[in-house]
Amino acid sequence: MALLLASGAAMGQNCSKKKLASNELKGKYDYRGQSMFKSMASGDSATLNVVLYSKQNYRLFVASEQKLGNVNYQIYVPRKKFTRVVKGVKQKTIQVYKKDPMGFYLYDSDGEKIPDGFEVVQDTIWTRETTSINDLVFDSRTAGQPYWEATPGKTQNITIRVSVEKTAKKVDGCIGVYVGCEYSNSSQFIR
Repeated sequence: MALLLASGAAMGQNCSKKKLASNELKGKYDYRGQSMFKSMASGDSATLNVVLYSKQNYRLFVASEQKLGNVNYQIYVPRKKFTRVVKGVKQKTIQVYKKDPMGFYLYDSDGEKIPDGFEVVQDTIWTRETTSINDLVFDSRTAGQPYWEATPGKTQNITIRVSVEKTAKKVDGCIGVYVGCEYSNSSQFIR
């Protein structure tokens, strides 16, 4: 049993050395920053969180060894939704003052408002609830191209979910989640 685990770990380490994607698919992007290589088996799935920095061009795709069969992936962009919610309602008793027919307060000889009694009012206390929603921006099963390209206006996190199709016979192989960056700003350092 230990030998099987050791060989699986060794295979995972060698995945970064394998050529899983063609140079044509990679294009002119630099994949050294956030790309991940991993050993997976049929029926497995993995999730990777990636940071995309503003004003940089990105190309993301997943490539795998052919023996794994269909490997699908989705890219999600989290979005926060804020909702106003009533936290509570308090009843308060307030002083009411006399007004003239035009709605202006009446004052006594000392310049003070003339009291007209008390009134019970309800004071609503509001709060804000935050919910996080993952918007699907790319699905490899329905996309017209094998990669997703983006140039975010602001730095943001994204989530990549990779799933290997389940087969009758379990097969192990390497997958690569390629996160390529091309700087759109000429003042950036280019390797």
